[in-house]
Amino acid sequence: MLDKKDAAWWMQEAQKHPDSAVDLIRTLADRLSFLDKQNEELRAELITLRRQRIGASNVTHPEVSALQKRIQELESALTGTGVEQRVILYARERIEANQPLDQVRENGFGRTLPIDLSLLVTKTGANLLIITEDARAFSLTVGDLPVPADAPASLGNPDNICAILDVASFENCRFLAVLTSRGYVYSLLMGTVMQAAKKGDKLIRNLIPDDPVVAVIPSHNADLFAISQKGRWTRFPEKSISGVGSAAMELPKGDIVAAIASLPEETTLCFLTSEGKLFLRNTSSLPNKRGPGASSGVLLKGVTVFGVTSHPDLTILTRRGKLLDIKVSDLAYRAQTDTGTPIPGLAADDAPLSFA
Repeated sequence: MLDKKDAAWWMQEAQKHPDSAVDLIRTLADRLSFLDKQNEELRAELITLRRQRIGASNVTHPEVSALQKRIQELESALTGTGVEQRVILYARERIEANQPLDQVRENGFGRTLPIDLSLLVTKTGANLLIITEDARAFSLTVGDLPVPADAPASLGNPDNICAILDVASFENCRFLAVLTSRGYVYSLLMGTVMQAAKKGDKLIRNLIPDDPVVAVIPSHNADLFAISQKGRWTRFPEKSISGVGSAAMELPKGDIVAAIASLPEETTLCFLTSEGKLFLRNTSSLPNKRGPGASSGVLLKGVTVFGVTSHPDLTILTRRGKLLDIKVSDLAYRAQTDTGTPIPGLAADDAPLSFA
């Protein structure tokens, strides 16, 4: 979704990169056109339901109310009034929390959190893509998620969530990279993924039954970077992945692939560790291989890696229920060394849990 802050960002980018301004404006225009078209389609569907409701008894009032709510969300996005952001905490079988971002930033969650949680920061009314551990895809909105009060709430169907993604965050990505617990990677066309999500269909027919999906990222069919818990890494072209999946890299017993990142261009990667440290490495010093399957050595020693990203801004969720906003460009020089730098603002008795 787009709001006034987003528009300001687009203007700043156009000013900083005048040579790309035309492409930026075209992309923004396409997004506005998409939202407007979706809004009109929902209006037409609402009118049809109202007519059916007058002439028949099989269309219930909740259906009409749900459509009205979705139209209001889209209109808010188009007019720039829907600016509220929400924090979603989820695990495989439940939604742990669904609260306004400003409220959580100020007060935290006020409790120690379970260690199995993942974090999503998104906007009210956003379209979501949910991928389950058995590689099924579902399409929902933020409004479809429960808002837990005193206890976590079940989403119902699906009930084995692996990842919840904001569709707006990967509109320019044509592929989805999927990682399983055994370290297999799959590359899927985004169009196929979105079509499957409308029906709740399975994305990977040949998925090994006891090898659940553990991570999903939008990708560009360029290079993929993978890193293990103990710091071993590899980089390879996404197009080299077999149609039935490929092992990212061979690892010794006791080590597993912890995270993957898409590299459409050379950039800086930020690594997050369970010890509460951040490490920065430029991808120009990390050459790629012809394909997946082999490790390129150990990049980080003596730490336990749980995440990697090329995004310049991070929000880290801590075990004590705090949100820490991190700007990669502000990190100390130590982040580029073998010792890394402590996560800014992380208390001595706290630990990182997840990030967005």
